[in-house]
Amino acid sequence: MTKNKKVLISFAGNNDAGALAGKPDGAVLTALKNEKFDEVILLYNSPFDARVDYSEVVRYLKSEIIRKKLARKVVIANLPIENVTDHNHIYAILRDFTDTLIKNQQLEYTAAISSGTPAMQVCWILLAESGDFSEEFPLRLIQVTDPKFGPSQNIPVKIDTTLPRIIRLKEEIAELKKELIPPAVISFEKPVLTIGGVIIPLSPVELAYYIYFAERNTQGKGEEKFSGFTAGNNFLKRILELHTKLFPSLDTNRLDLEKMLRKGTGLAMTTFRGNISKINSKIRTMIDNEEVCRSYEITASGTRGAKFYGIHAPEGKIRIIP
Repeated sequence: MTKNKKVLISFAGNNDAGALAGKPDGAVLTALKNEKFDEVILLYNSPFDARVDYSEVVRYLKSEIIRKKLARKVVIANLPIENVTDHNHIYAILRDFTDTLIKNQQLEYTAAISSGTPAMQVCWILLAESGDFSEEFPLRLIQVTDPKFGPSQNIPVKIDTTLPRIIRLKEEIAELKKELIPPAVISFEKPVLTIGGVIIPLSPVELAYYIYFAERNTQGKGEEKFSGFTAGNNFLKRILELHTKLFPSLDTNRLDLEKMLRKGTGLAMTTFRGNISKINSKIRTMIDNEEVCRSYEITASGTRGAKFYGIHAPEGKIRIIP
């Protein structure tokens, strides 16, 4: 049976300067003494007003890890974090970095959250608890106890356990996650969908589809079930209403839809799914952020014969202007 590869990820903090600052080993080296890891990923940033040269700290840590044989491999990554107190700024950069990591059942990732600023600690917790690191292969979090208070340990971090300060951050984390998602605005006067100020170039029919599911989101109705070979007359009626209101001069474009409704044949699910795919593809083309795309795509879940479709943007993030 193949042994899983254990990878430790950590920011380099002030306390990690260790011998460079004439002090004992910091949290990173202590964590590696407490527990065996195969690989270490050291993260650092270079803020303009830093009193510590973190590039020097990570080079020192790497040499010590290799010299003491605390891990076989050390990777250093410089993250472009300019404001170490801004949760939104840190989180987006940290998530983008961890998105580049290979994740599978042979890899076990652990983040040591003792090093870095309090805002960095919050972002680690948010990344793990939200599932943004990976729904399938969760990120383990540890805090490293200081040896000066007795034998050091790597203590697993769980939001709902015995870390009172972190528990108090739970509501703040939920709000931060919501704040990270830019708003989507749909205008009827000038028919267009924008996400975070970026125009999504939807066709008239695609925009009508999107508004249909956006309305359900704003009304708190959630997903809608679609089954069988057609999308159903209620859906088709609303699409025709929206198309007529948004694009009154494009009446010839509605002929096929009107014919389907008049004859009762319904909108074929193949056509429905095709338009949903086009909408999602255009969102992903224009928006270079996985979390934002997931929030505003029209997603499908369920079995092949009966799927549930909906937009899962946080409450209040979609604004429809009639």
